[in-house]
Amino acid sequence: MTAANLDIINSFFEAYGRHDLDGLKLVLDGNVKWISLGQHPFGGVRNGFDEVIDFFDTMGAIMSGSNVRVEKLIVSENDQYVIECQHVWTNREDGHNLDHLVCVLWKFENSKIVEGRHFFADPKAADDFYNYISSLK
Repeated sequence: MTAANLDIINSFFEAYGRHDLDGLKLVLDGNVKWISLGQHPFGGVRNGFDEVIDFFDTMGAIMSGSNVRVEKLIVSENDQYVIECQHVWTNREDGHNLDHLVCVLWKFENSKIVEGRHFFADPKAADDFYNYISSLK
């Protein structure tokens, strides 16, 4: 098994970190779909390059303001998918934190990310956290 899909994910985050839209277009399909369901304002399905980047911008702002920590527990891939199981926890000054497990399933076609999906081990805890965060705005 090669690490081609993991390399694509790494390239995505490198380009995203620089807000390099041209670099992102090299690894993110124009019709990409990102699914992060939940009973909170940030849950839903994002369709297309712009919506997915906006979603990552929103989540990035939330997580950077929450002093997030991520431990990748398991990462595996095949020709079309990568699955990451992560322990994610926040360290907010206001004490409203999240400590949970999440899996991210990445799907690839033609050497590009075409879909992503979050699976939360405790959807209610994620909903409570994101609903609290949305109430601060």
